Amino acid sequence: MTRFTKGFLAVLTCGIFLTSCATFSPTIINAKQEEILDTEEDVLRKNVDYLTYLRLKRGAGPLDQDYIILSYRLIGDMTRNEIFTQPEERVVIALRDVLNYHPTAEIHPAIIHEAIERELMNTRSLWVTDGSISYQYVLDVELSEVTVRDDTRVERKALAAMLVLLDKNGKQVGEWFGVLKKEKEGKVWY
Repeated sequence: MTRFTKGFLAVLTCGIFLTSCATFSPTIINAKQEEILDTEEDVLRKNVDYLTYLRLKRGAGPLDQDYIILSYRLIGDMTRNEIFTQPEERVVIALRDVLNYHPTAEIHPAIIHEAIERELMNTRSLWVTDGSISYQYVLDVELSEVTVRDDTRVERKALAAMLVLLDKNGKQVGEWFGVLKKEKEGKVWY
C-alpha cells in the first residue's frame, strides 16, 4: 500500500467514525431549548444588581422600583419613630409579607420584599430576622393604588404603600402610609 492509500483510508475511516457518532448519538442538543441558552434578560439579571436591572427595564407603568422607592421613604419615617429610637439595643423585627393590592400593576412582590429587607438591614435602629430567632415585631407591607382628587397636574391614580407594624400578639403598634403621584402623560413618579 502506498502512503497516499494509507492516508486516504485513515481519513475515510475517521470520516465514517465521526458520521456514525453523529448519526447514532442518543442526545440531540437543541439550541432553542430555554434550559440550555440564557435569554438576554437572564444574562442582564445575572450581570447587574436588581436595582440596576430595574432601572434598565424602566417603562411607563408602575414598576417594582417605584414601589421600592416609596417603601424606602416609609422605612425612613418608620425608623425615626420612638419605637426604634428609644431602646438601647436594636429592635428585632420579622418582615412577613409584601401584599400587592394594585389591580393592574405587573410587579413582583418577591423583588420588592428583597429590596425592603435589604434596606431594613442597612438601618442602625433594627435587626431583621426571618423568624428563626426571637423577634419583637412583625412588619407587613401593603402595596396599592389610590385615587387622587384634588391635584389636576397629576394622573388620577397614584401608587400607595403602607407599612404595618404588629407586636408578637398581632396587635398593631404602628402604621406608615405614603403615596407616589405620576405627572400627567409622563413617566415619572414623585
